[in-house]
Amino acid sequence: MTDLPLILLEEVSVNHEEYVVLEHISAQVNEGELVYLIGKTGSGKSSLLRTLYGDLRLASGKGNVCGYDLQALKPQTVHKLRRKLGMVFQDFGLLLDRSVDANLDFALQATGWKDNKAKRLRIEEVLTAVGLPHKGYKMPFELSGGEQQRVAIARALLNDPPLLLADEPTGNLDPETTEEILDLIHTLPNQGKTLVMATHDWASMDKRPGRVWKCEHGHMIDTPRPISVR
Repeated sequence: MTDLPLILLEEVSVNHEEYVVLEHISAQVNEGELVYLIGKTGSGKSSLLRTLYGDLRLASGKGNVCGYDLQALKPQTVHKLRRKLGMVFQDFGLLLDRSVDANLDFALQATGWKDNKAKRLRIEEVLTAVGLPHKGYKMPFELSGGEQQRVAIARALLNDPPLLLADEPTGNLDPETTEEILDLIHTLPNQGKTLVMATHDWASMDKRPGRVWKCEHGHMIDTPRPISVR
């Protein structure tokens, strides 16, 4: 265990390929917080999230996520960090050639689960939690967009992580389904989860206030409420 915040950034720079997209970032996120990550397309939101879950190497500065030093992460150890966080993508990120159950089983294997009985039980638990208790046998193409995103959220919850990162999780959904998914996602901080979500949805931010990280002009501004940065 660690006494550090779940996210601690000190003078961090974030690169996309060879270009610096964000620099001089210093911020922290504590347990149970809701943080919106906003900014124009290309402002660095997705690159920052990718850095937080170890997909992009930290360009400079100090970063700690869920007790793991981002500078010290290596390809063979990044799975340890990912057992401590969940990631939800705009495009769902499901493997289209295998069932819902097989998608979730693959994610468990990738994060070190070995026991088949334990995996089966955990898959049933997370599918029930997102309202899809009897859809494990389905292929992704047999599900609606909202159901596919529910599977993606279930996948993010598999390791019961304290931190969830969401990158435009409703960007491909219709308005009604968007509200259903946002209602589901926003119950997570009430359950002790911490949520950092990239979004353009101002209506949701007004309805469900939280802190805001705004990316613009190569920097990130940390503000207390969304209404102040319109």
